[in-house]
This record gives sequence, C-alpha cells and structure tokens, in this order.
Amino acid sequence: MIWKALLQIPVGLWKRMKGNGADITPQRAVNLSAFMGRWYEQARLENVFEAGLDKVYSDYEAMGDTKFRVCNNGTDDKGRSRRSHGMGSIKDPAHPGAMRVSFVPPYGWFSAPFLVLYTDADYREALIAGSGGHYLWLMTREQHPDRTRINRLLAEARHRGFNTHELRRTRQ
Repeated sequence: MIWKALLQIPVGLWKRMKGNGADITPQRAVNLSAFMGRWYEQARLENVFEAGLDKVYSDYEAMGDTKFRVCNNGTDDKGRSRRSHGMGSIKDPAHPGAMRVSFVPPYGWFSAPFLVLYTDADYREALIAGSGGHYLWLMTREQHPDRTRINRLLAEARHRGFNTHELRRTRQ
C-alpha cells in the first residue's frame, strides 16, 4: 500500500509538468501597444497567487517595443487590497503572443510563460494562459461586460480543451 502511494508522487509530478492537454498555442498576431492598459479578470483557474481574491484587475504599461510593467490588484475576503508588481517581455518578436512575466525581483531571473491565446480585433476581451495550461484567465476591458463577451471567451477556452467547469468566476 505504501509503495503504491509513493509511486503516485512521480506520476502526479509528471502529469503536472506535462500539462492539462489544452491547446495553449499563442495567438500569432498580438499588438503589444493595443494590449496595454487595464484588464478586468472575469474568471480564472484558481491558483495559489490569487487564491480567494475578487475585484481583480491588471494594469499593463509598455516600456519600449518588447517590455512592459504589470500591476495585479485584487481584494481578499476581508476587504484588504492585494497588489503584486512585475515585469514582462516578448522574447521573440516573431511570436508576440508568447510572453514571459516575472513577479520576483530582480525581474527576469525567474519568469513564467504568459500566453495570449485569444484577443478580439479591438482588444476588448482576452484569453490568457500560463505554463502547461494550468493557469487560465478570462479578461475584459469592462469591469461588468455583457454576457456575450464572457460566452465568447468560454467557447474559446472549451475549443482549446480547457474544462470551463473548473473556472472560478471573479466577483467584480
């Protein structure tokens, strides 16, 4: 019984590293300057960085053609504001939807994938993923968007293989 349990540890780690099987291929054409500004989180796959947070939004500020600042904001269940600052960059200008972000100073020594999977033509809605598809965010420019936008993002997430029943709706 103990050996069986011990064998499950490397299997679990392998599955975690492999990903969830979702298609996290970034959108081919992403205009970094159009992406900048405020985005409101509408739903996410819950993660340790944002556990329990609501009223979540992110502000992006360009710093040249391939680098940007990001400030994530949210409110915990006691009404306290939580904020994290980071830096991001496009590593390969030929693939602008495949970015990297770091929230650990000095920024850059530890960074994680930040993949723009989808944006509409006007940059009013976006689907963002992280490493292995274990992270997913549905973002809009409006704090309270109409249901059509949310449904479009959910459909795109399902189309890419994400289990949208696992999403946590963010209360704005």
